[in-house]
Amino acid sequence: MLNKPTFSQRLKTKSFWLKQLRDIGVVALILFAIASYLQRDMITGTAPALNATTINHHTVQLSQTTPTLVYFWGTWCAVCKVTSPMVNSVAKSDKYQVISIAVASGSNQDISHYMQQNGLDFPVINEASIPPATDTLSQQWGANAFPAIYIVDKNHQIRFITSGVTTSWGLKFRLWAASYF
Repeated sequence: MLNKPTFSQRLKTKSFWLKQLRDIGVVALILFAIASYLQRDMITGTAPALNATTINHHTVQLSQTTPTLVYFWGTWCAVCKVTSPMVNSVAKSDKYQVISIAVASGSNQDISHYMQQNGLDFPVINEASIPPATDTLSQQWGANAFPAIYIVDKNHQIRFITSGVTTSWGLKFRLWAASYF
C-alpha cells in the first residue's frame, strides 16, 4: 500500500501550487464575468447632468472642482447594506463629493428613517420624488444592478464604474486616481 503524502509534503510540490493557481484563476475569471455582466448597462464617457434636491432639501449637482462618487442604491438591497457604510466613510471626508440616489425606496421619510437607523449621513436624492421625465436617473445612468457606483472627475467624465460590494479604500483610491490621472 502506498503512503499518501502529508499536507506539508504536498505544499512543497510544484503540482500542488499549479493546481492552486489554476483554481484561483478559474474563480477570478468567474468573478470577472459576473462583474462584467452586472456592469453591462452602466454608462461611460460624459456623465448625464445631475441637478436635484436631496431628501433634506439641499440642491446638489456634480462638482466642477473635485471628483464625485455617484451611488445608486436601495433600502431593499442586501448588498447595499454592506456597501453603504463604505460610501458613508468616503462622505465623511471633505476631499470628495458624494451624491447618492435611492431607487424604489419609498418616501423621503422612509429613506430618512433608514439612514438614521443605519447610522448613514451621506446626501440622498429620492429618485421617486423627481418629477417624471423621459427616463429616471437610474435609467439615464444605466444603473440596473444595485448598488451601482460611478466615479466622475471634475470635468464630468465617468472614470470608474463598479457594481456590487466594494471597500472604502477601493472607493478612495478610485477617487484619488480620478483627481490626478
